[in-house]
Amino acid sequence: MSPLMRISVAGAALAAASVHALEPVDKELIPEAREVLNRLEASYGKKTLAGISGTKNAAAIRQACGKDAAIIAIDLSGWNSPTWGKTYTPVVQGYVDDAKAWWQAGGIVSMQFHWKHPLKPDGTAWVGKQGNSPPSGPFDMAAARTPGTPENRAFMSDLARHADYLKQLADARVPVLWRPFHEIDGGWFWWTDKANPENTAEMWRVMFRYLVQERKLHNLIWVYSAALHPSSDGKDSTQVEYRKRFYPGAAFVDISGIDIYPNSYYGWGTPQEDTYQKGFDIMTQVTPGKMLALCECEAIPDPDAMMKRGPKWLYCLPWWGPGKSHPAEWVKKTYLHEFVVTRDELPARESR
Repeated sequence: MSPLMRISVAGAALAAASVHALEPVDKELIPEAREVLNRLEASYGKKTLAGISGTKNAAAIRQACGKDAAIIAIDLSGWNSPTWGKTYTPVVQGYVDDAKAWWQAGGIVSMQFHWKHPLKPDGTAWVGKQGNSPPSGPFDMAAARTPGTPENRAFMSDLARHADYLKQLADARVPVLWRPFHEIDGGWFWWTDKANPENTAEMWRVMFRYLVQERKLHNLIWVYSAALHPSSDGKDSTQVEYRKRFYPGAAFVDISGIDIYPNSYYGWGTPQEDTYQKGFDIMTQVTPGKMLALCECEAIPDPDAMMKRGPKWLYCLPWWGPGKSHPAEWVKKTYLHEFVVTRDELPARESR
């Protein structure tokens, strides 16, 4: 198939969604975001969109195969300590600017939030040691549910300041596949309440109500993502009933998915040999009725296998650019494959 024909077929598939076919959880979702959601629904089960994490990796993918990913994942966190220090805020602003630029270039923006521990400005998103950073320890999610507690004040105050940056994107009418509390049931981030997952689910709902109803951020498409294994004890990575306890409910989630990296202990193979049907089946049970994405992965799984037998993920988002875990030859095979949609194959947007 010629490149021109491939663009035409992919564009036709993505543009085929009926108006308002899929009801977003935010009933006031802006038309630009509604259009993205409709495009995604139109492609689901027919094509998988190619993703990548970060602008540097995106540039490396382009250099390796001559194509841009359709979706870029950008972080809302400023990473540097202390939170809201002089080196933190420029990083957040830079990420917001990157998101605007990607959208203006014709791509789709996803944002995850490596939210640093709200009570520890010098901490990280991780409960345990992360790199050279000491353990940040857990966060009391039960206390966070109670207005007036130190945990609740810290949670809401930090969320409000980050929401100011999301508002820049809303004001610029940039839709965002918003993926908070990512790897929600994994246990390595502070937002995972292992003993009482319902507290984590409730704080998702608190965040939703604050950002959508109070701050009026109607550019967010809400994406729920589970971990490659749950935080409860045992080798079994399935544990559907336990995973369900973290889920805030269909009324608070537009798209669902899972993050999977090769891990033989938990039964996940490499992308070249595993399309992660088990992960697809898990999330079908945990979040019934939702379109399912491979929200993070080492590389796009074998597109020949996905096309022939599935699962047909909504999108696949490698975390790294070309390298040892994501060989350049595999980048070329996957991003140039007829089943995989790149940025140039997204249909032209409606003028407003």
